[in-house]
This record gives sequence, structure tokens and C-alpha cells, in this order.
Amino acid sequence: MFYMLKDGLNSKPNFESSVLILPAISVGNVGQLACDLIISTLQLQKIGYFCPECFLPLVGSNPFSTANDQKLSLTSEVFHSAEHNITVLQFRSPLVKGKRKEFCEKLTTWAKVEKFSQLIILSSCHAFERKDNEITGSPFRCLISPTFKNLPTQLNWGVFDKKENEELFIPGGGFTKDLYKVCCDSELAVIVLLTYCSEGDNIPDAMLVLDQLNKWKEFCKNENTNWITPISLSHMFGNPVPTGIF
Repeated sequence: MFYMLKDGLNSKPNFESSVLILPAISVGNVGQLACDLIISTLQLQKIGYFCPECFLPLVGSNPFSTANDQKLSLTSEVFHSAEHNITVLQFRSPLVKGKRKEFCEKLTTWAKVEKFSQLIILSSCHAFERKDNEITGSPFRCLISPTFKNLPTQLNWGVFDKKENEELFIPGGGFTKDLYKVCCDSELAVIVLLTYCSEGDNIPDAMLVLDQLNKWKEFCKNENTNWITPISLSHMFGNPVPTGIF
């Protein structure tokens, strides 16, 4: 499941009591953008890969480098910080069709074996699915497992509503629902932080989710946190339209 890098690491990090943060591959890629911002801002160290066999293969250049280097970015990477006591998974391609159940089971097994204290899933949901009484106010929501404890009440987070039949419905949320259910069945402490959004420039949506996460975990002590955008995000939309065509 977990494959540790051989270069630069003397031994496997101790994950016990570490907080595991991972993105769902969801609408607007909000969770993935948020994880890139965490990795870039806190300067987390890449330590290995997780379940690459469950994801479509991908190879790219280092998204966090501002200079020429020979490091590559692969489909499912693991970053860690002993200082902040967090471990971040980052996924850069979709799951292979039919691998969702296997991935969820492997992730929960790994989380239990390594004794992570909490799992935090960063996700998103289609904005057009908001009910009439949800249109006003913040689009941010949370979904908390029964075994999750010690969440500060002063956060005043809105709870993600279930449908009338009590069925959990997260359209555009990717594997969020399945992973949440498997974690609950395994009695893992898991919380989903998500926002309603639409496809487009979703960096502000990612920052909204991160700001709420930072209010709780205080990774950055400054109230006016400036999340550091990786250099790779400057290429999201390409060059501007040439004025000569008008």
C-alpha cells in the first residue's frame, strides 16, 4: 500500500497520532487544490507513494519547484511533517474504474495499522444541489463520523444535510461517500470538510476550505493566513487571449 522513498529518508516516519489529510477527486478538484496549498505553504516533505495501482498512471514535473530539477510527480504521493504532525495524501489522476472499493479498504486498513489519530477528507459538491434553505450563507459544510471527538463547538460549522430518506447524497463528490462509510464501519475518526461549488477557477473554494481547517488545527497561527500557491497553478489557464484576434 505505502511505498517509501529510498532517497533522503533514513527510516519510515512515525505516523502514530498524526492527522491524515487527503483530497477527494471531486467537482472543481477543490480537495486536490487545497492539498497542494497545504504542501506548498507548510513545505511538507514527500516521503513516498500510496496505492499507485488504484490510480490511472501519470508522470509530470515537480509542481512545487521554482528551478530546474529532476524530481517527478506521480499519481498518488504522500507528504509528511513531524513539526505539524500531519500527513497529506495527494492524488493527481482518477481512480481506475472498479478500484474504488479496493482503494477505500486499503486506505482504512493503512490508517488503522499506522494509528493515525484522525482522517480529514477535503471535498466538494455540485452547487446546483443546494436546497432553498441552503442558498444563503456559507457554502462550507462538514460531515462527522460517530467516533469523532473533541471538535471545538465554537467553529459553528454547518453540517451537511442528508436527503429526506436519510440517504447520504454527495453529487460530484467522487469517492467521498464511499470512503466516509467505510471509515465509519471501521470505527475510524473521520471528518469530511467540503464546499458547494461549480467548475471554474476553484482556488478560492480551496482556500475557503483551508481557512476553516486552519481555524481548527491552526497550522498557520496568523489569522490573515496567506496560502502559498505552488508555481504549477500559475499555468492553470494558459496564456491570455491574443488581442490581435479582435
